[in-house]
Amino acid sequence: MTSPATGSATAPQTDSQHRLARIQVYNWGTFSGHHDLTVPRGGLLLTGPSGSGKSSLLDALSAVLVPAKNLRFNAAAQESSTGDRSRSVLSYVRGAYRRSADEITGEVVTDYLRPRATRSGIALTFTRLRPEETITLVKLYHARQGSTSADSVTQTQLLVEGDIDLTDLMEYLANGIDKRALSRDLKGRATRFERYEAFAARFRRRLGLSGEVAQRLLHRTQSAKNLSSLDTLLRDFMLDEPDTFAMAAAAVEQFAELREAHASVVEARNQEALLSPLRGLEERIAEARRNQERTEQLRAAIDPYLEQLKTTLHEQTADTARRALDRLADELATARRSEADARREREAARLALASGVGEDLPALDARLEAARQTVEHIAQARGFLDAQLSVLGAPAPGEGAAFAELQRTAAKEIERAERAENEQDEARSGLRAEQIALVEQRRELRERAEQITASRSAMSADLLRARDTIAHAVGQAPAALPFAGEVLELVPGQEEWRVAVETVVAPFARTMLVPEHLYRKVADAVDARRLRARLAYERMTPARRPRPVGADALARRIRPRPGSEHAGWLDAEIMRRFDHACVRDAHDLVGLDRGVTRAGQVKSSRTSHLKDDRRDLTDPRNWTVGVDPAERLDQVVTEGRRVSARLDAIDGELAALDRARSLGRERRDACLRILEATWEQIDVEGARAREADLVAQRTRAAEALPGLAELESRAAAASLAEDRAREAVLRLAGQEQVQRSRLEDAEAALAGIARRRREREEERARAEGDGPGRADAARGAPGARSGGARASGAGLRWSDLPEAQREALFADLEQRFRARRRHAGLADVDITAREVEQQIAYENQRASQTESRGLGEARAIMVRFSERWPVPGSEVRPEAAFLGDYLDLLDRLQSDGLPRFERRFAELLHSQSRQNVGQLASEVRRAVSQVRSRIGPVNDALRATEYSPGHHLHIEVAERRLPVVHDFLADLATIAAGSLDLADETAEEAEARFAVLNAVMTRLGSTDPRDETWKRQCLDTRLHVSFTAVERDASGIAVDYYEGAAGLSGGQRQKLVVFCLAAALRYQLTEPGQALPGYALVVLDEAFDKTDAEFTRAGLDVFRGFGFQLLLATPMKMLQTLEDHVGGAAMVTNSPAGDDSRLAAVLFEGATEEVELRPTGPVTRTTPAVRARHAAEEAAPGSGARGVRSAHRAPDAPRAPGAPAGPTTAGSPDAAGLPDAAGSPDTPGAGVSPDTGDLFEALAEET
Repeated sequence: MTSPATGSATAPQTDSQHRLARIQVYNWGTFSGHHDLTVPRGGLLLTGPSGSGKSSLLDALSAVLVPAKNLRFNAAAQESSTGDRSRSVLSYVRGAYRRSADEITGEVVTDYLRPRATRSGIALTFTRLRPEETITLVKLYHARQGSTSADSVTQTQLLVEGDIDLTDLMEYLANGIDKRALSRDLKGRATRFERYEAFAARFRRRLGLSGEVAQRLLHRTQSAKNLSSLDTLLRDFMLDEPDTFAMAAAAVEQFAELREAHASVVEARNQEALLSPLRGLEERIAEARRNQERTEQLRAAIDPYLEQLKTTLHEQTADTARRALDRLADELATARRSEADARREREAARLALASGVGEDLPALDARLEAARQTVEHIAQARGFLDAQLSVLGAPAPGEGAAFAELQRTAAKEIERAERAENEQDEARSGLRAEQIALVEQRRELRERAEQITASRSAMSADLLRARDTIAHAVGQAPAALPFAGEVLELVPGQEEWRVAVETVVAPFARTMLVPEHLYRKVADAVDARRLRARLAYERMTPARRPRPVGADALARRIRPRPGSEHAGWLDAEIMRRFDHACVRDAHDLVGLDRGVTRAGQVKSSRTSHLKDDRRDLTDPRNWTVGVDPAERLDQVVTEGRRVSARLDAIDGELAALDRARSLGRERRDACLRILEATWEQIDVEGARAREADLVAQRTRAAEALPGLAELESRAAAASLAEDRAREAVLRLAGQEQVQRSRLEDAEAALAGIARRRREREEERARAEGDGPGRADAARGAPGARSGGARASGAGLRWSDLPEAQREALFADLEQRFRARRRHAGLADVDITAREVEQQIAYENQRASQTESRGLGEARAIMVRFSERWPVPGSEVRPEAAFLGDYLDLLDRLQSDGLPRFERRFAELLHSQSRQNVGQLASEVRRAVSQVRSRIGPVNDALRATEYSPGHHLHIEVAERRLPVVHDFLADLATIAAGSLDLADETAEEAEARFAVLNAVMTRLGSTDPRDETWKRQCLDTRLHVSFTAVERDASGIAVDYYEGAAGLSGGQRQKLVVFCLAAALRYQLTEPGQALPGYALVVLDEAFDKTDAEFTRAGLDVFRGFGFQLLLATPMKMLQTLEDHVGGAAMVTNSPAGDDSRLAAVLFEGATEEVELRPTGPVTRTTPAVRARHAAEEAAPGSGARGVRSAHRAPDAPRAPGAPAGPTTAGSPDAAGLPDAAGSPDTPGAGVSPDTGDLFEALAEET
């Protein structure tokens, strides 16, 4: 067996190993464009100044070979307290190269080489003996434009059979990663993996890695610089964190339940005392709801009662009219008989007169009668004219000329009357339209009042109807789906910003909030129903951490209502949505991106402004945020009263217009009658003069005849009787017409009532024919106990009420009507109904306010209770809808009492003592045996390799527990001691054990630094053991002991630790029966930067002796020391600005026996003879720089803005600093980039 100190694995031995042959990066960190680095099978030394990009290349290897969950970029730096923890895939893909302060804001920002959309890639090629076993591992990245978030980077993985140029894959990243084209074009040659886990599983099988443990160990080895202690190596690199931490964390987590049970015993009576007032409040709320239901039923009964009352009054009117018609028919018949009798008597007297007088007297009588009739007709016409004149207020004309002037005036009056009537008609039309709108508004206000009372919400009616529909569909109370405006409120003292708040927040306030557990049901219900409203709803996902906003932000002026179960989510949403700065006027908006003035002008971006004045936001009726339903009900009732008052006023105005029209028409008709008359038709004085002349003639004729006076007296009496009878007939006929009209009107009204009743019954029959769901759609989900959602009385049909209840409601309304109008007639019924309805609305409002106050007090109790003792069950919240649940909880508290809590506490104490604490104690005690089992395989590996000629190492494990650990185990034993028999333990003993357990769990769960130290001492079982390395000879006799690092020289200490590390790696990477690990690459970042050459060589001999290929990142001072342990070196340089990293490589000949399988491009190879010639050339004057090969770099690599252009070489147009391919690499003066030439001269001098 070969000692690592004296030899190394030979080329034939390493041919079976997978060794890294090539590293390619594209746009990785400050390596802009394509860079290609050949890695010799003998290993590679990576050197260069600090900050040049060495760790960036090592991080590229880690990005491919290490799972993301274990990946730590710049791992060597992160081991120190000042390590750089800002590196990430995003920072490498973007090309982060410096941090600077913004000139305007002073904020420290990161500058990127590639801030726009960019692509990036890494390719690692591994080779074995046969070329067909070559594989290349590729990771491709693409970053979206304009984003610096981690999720803006997409990636994919490829496992390529054979070698591949990374530049050939860049075309697939032009616009994102074209995964389909990659899979299609590389089919048969490469396999693409979307998930890193599958990619890693495949390349582990191909490269001979045993599993993720090996990947993690290799990654941790990369940062294992300055290892000087065997204990540190074995604890931090070989042993994983013990399960005791997870067990303790689980015990602490479960202990919360035990602590809660113990607190329940102590606080049960406090809970009962806090909840007890809910019973009295429940009775008060139930009474208020009964009053509301009663008043709602009374309001629903008003229309039926009015219908019945009007029916009764109309029937009474009809009956009275019928009786009057019967009486008048008899009286009219009697009057007509009397008129006929008087007429016959008059005719008989006239015949007697005619037979007893001379021929001249009858002729005179006939002329006199005609004259009298003419006088009578003219007198009637004059009386009619005088009536018209009294209407007009004009004097009677005394002659024909005056009458003609009167007619001219009447014609002008007709024109004025017609104009006035047209104006009155227009005014009447406007009032009628306003009246119709107000009647509809009053109806809507009544419905709104009923809805506010039933729902206890101030949101608009269409939204409430939509929510009721959805709540019913998902089987929840409407309160389970609150609108944001119902659970938000204005912060006290911020009333001056109400307009701004309503302007910005109103859309969100009208949004329905849907808990996560109801989201799918609500989405389905909304999609399946026609809501007849614009409904927005928000899915309440788990609350995000509120982002900070300024003190003057609008978000500071609103808040969730106290006790809202959604307060956390609402706080986050308020901060996210309403970060607008509040300013006084538009002048202050200029410099803001988002702001709002006190008047409601909103600025939502640097250019976008909005002011919406369609609603008067100074009017409380238009508010949506934090409106008290009782206040909104007051507003609705007040508005209803205003509308009713305006309707009364309109009635008065219409009546006045009717009176004015009637008067105008009366005057116009009077004028028309005047125009229709002639002076002869109204000259009563002339007609009377002619009559007087005839009377004188007859008187002279009658004086000459005896007995004439008696006959004339008889005729006169008969004529008078006839006139009286005729007047009676006319009077009775008029009365009969009046009664007939009253009868017809009453019968028409009754027919209308009957028709409307039939229409309602038909509508109800149709609704019932559509199914019961339609009738129940608006009633909401049934609630539990008094706290649940309830169907309002207004939601019930009048016909659904029992007959006895309807009669009782009618009796109540009758008393109310009589109290206002003891003998209410038809003319007063509607006025009385409005007064009664207003009284009922007032009583309903008072009951609603009583209920609201009771619910407020109950809610305050529930909030205080839930703040101290959250109610079990996600559905129970401190809201009115869940009052019944809190009362049930009170019932359970009072009925179960403390014994149940004590039993639960004892059972939990018993189970946790046995399961959690007992298992944790056992795990701590087994620490030594577990560590020994883990160290066993390492010892197997150590036995397979000589530590020194004829000697092997063996690691022994000994127990080493501090006193605090013994105290910890003693406490655990105390806790577990009483857990054998639950029945035998007294309450005092259980309390004593709980006190110890509580103290232990409190310290285990604490984040105090002293407790953290104590917890690590007790739980980190790796600290409970010590390690001793025993050097034994071939017979097994111990020849030396190495405990820690005391007493060892630096070289001995380095050799011991590195030997054990290499042995651990060999154990993880070597298949059983194999001499060397199948996977050879080990990356060490600055592993030997603080040791001298002797110690460094000792450590490297160990790794090479175990058959590893080393990739070393180290300062330039170590080149001469490390040359014989690697097959080549690579220089990493960077521009002065730090934004342009480059590579230059040299391969050594003779430093290793290993064969290069795939040389790529012109590569400098040096031998001792060549190096001697170089030394001679250096001594010659004018000698040039050494021939080197710069790693390939794409010509189009982007640079940082303002960075100087890098030098190029004529011999290689696509690489900076690359010698001409046709030239000899050993020719002095070969082309070398000036920015890397001087540095690489130092590398040549070292080598």
